[in-house]
Amino acid sequence: MDSISTLIIEDEPMLAEILVDTFKQTHQFHVIGIADKVESAKKQIRLYQPELILLDNFLPDGKGIDLIRHTVNMQYNGRIIFITADNHMDTISEALRMGVFDYLIKPVHYQRLQHTLDRFARYRSSLRSSEQANQTHVDALFNIQAKEHLNEPTHGLRGIDENTLSRVLQIFADVQIIHTADSLARILGSSKTTARRYLEQCVKNDQLEAEISYGKVGRPERIYRRK
Repeated sequence: MDSISTLIIEDEPMLAEILVDTFKQTHQFHVIGIADKVESAKKQIRLYQPELILLDNFLPDGKGIDLIRHTVNMQYNGRIIFITADNHMDTISEALRMGVFDYLIKPVHYQRLQHTLDRFARYRSSLRSSEQANQTHVDALFNIQAKEHLNEPTHGLRGIDENTLSRVLQIFADVQIIHTADSLARILGSSKTTARRYLEQCVKNDQLEAEISYGKVGRPERIYRRK
């Protein structure tokens, strides 16, 4: 099956990079563009008509929720996943009314994002499976959207090896130790993407905490330390 065209609308370079790295791991999606402002996002939506948009709410020249209203008015046919620090119920409620596929609150854990992308891929595949549907097919579509919630144990998570996870925690044995995905990757002898996956899993397990550091040159960097 052809891959899912995806537009990332995010003004935080570090998170945009994380999202791109995530999509590089699967042939189901391909990133057709990255926008860091509302106006540039509108142009790319009009030009590319992506099947999926990953959208932040707080952008330099406006809000993502207003961009969703714009896509409704322009009869955009794709779907939107909101990824934002905005946890106000008014925003969440309006996003749901306008049909967002999912709403993820920052900081987003790798496994939670992957779960949403897997659901979207199944949803899209099910939509394309036939021109007409019986009730069972319709029920399946709505069940995919309803999201089977992620309260999975660490054991058996795709892409997570328990021995490697234990090694990561040993590296953070001292509460004074901090690492980035880059520095941990060098210790593990792995890719930056793999190191970040384990770091985010540890954050999800409440074993590590993460924060954004802007460093000396202003480039945002996600750093991790033991809780």
